[in-house]
Amino acid sequence: MRINAAQTVALRLGAVACLIGAVILAVVAITVDTGSPGSDGVSVVDDPTAVELPDPGLFGAQVVVFGSSTDNGVAPSDLGCRLLTDSGHEQSVAKMSELRVLGTDPVTVDGQELRALFAVDSYPDGSVLACSSARAAAPLALSQPSTFGSAGTMVRVAAVLGTVAFFVVGLVGLLLLRPRRAAAPAR
Repeated sequence: MRINAAQTVALRLGAVACLIGAVILAVVAITVDTGSPGSDGVSVVDDPTAVELPDPGLFGAQVVVFGSSTDNGVAPSDLGCRLLTDSGHEQSVAKMSELRVLGTDPVTVDGQELRALFAVDSYPDGSVLACSSARAAAPLALSQPSTFGSAGTMVRVAAVLGTVAFFVVGLVGLLLLRPRRAAAPAR
């Protein structure tokens, strides 16, 4: 099967696009945050009955709620926590999970060790966390929002694998589609 000139140009552009995609994915793989929140990124909450969550950004975010507890992972319902929209309507309880923080290290804030209680995922801008029975775990503190939350490692691995795949496909495409010199006529 012979490839005509227009198809060759289109395939070359596709190979170049793959190489550009490899560069973009490499930047994502390098910059994605995979660590757990540290003490410097945690701020104490003044009033646990009305905590305005930070701006989730373009791709959404996850924040971790810390408090004084003996164990990681406390059910939000045990603390009377509800996630509300900016207009006061209750959001799904599935956005709050104590299981996502089980491996999170404790942080020290103002000389007190706080453990991860639960995480709030994929909340809309203007969301409010209202905890009516959180005095037992006081003080409460919030981490800075993380775009991929606990899935950061998985995103980094996917970006690395995508970088390699795009680079190989783009390079092989350019090598196979490079212009060939015309053979010298036989004498």
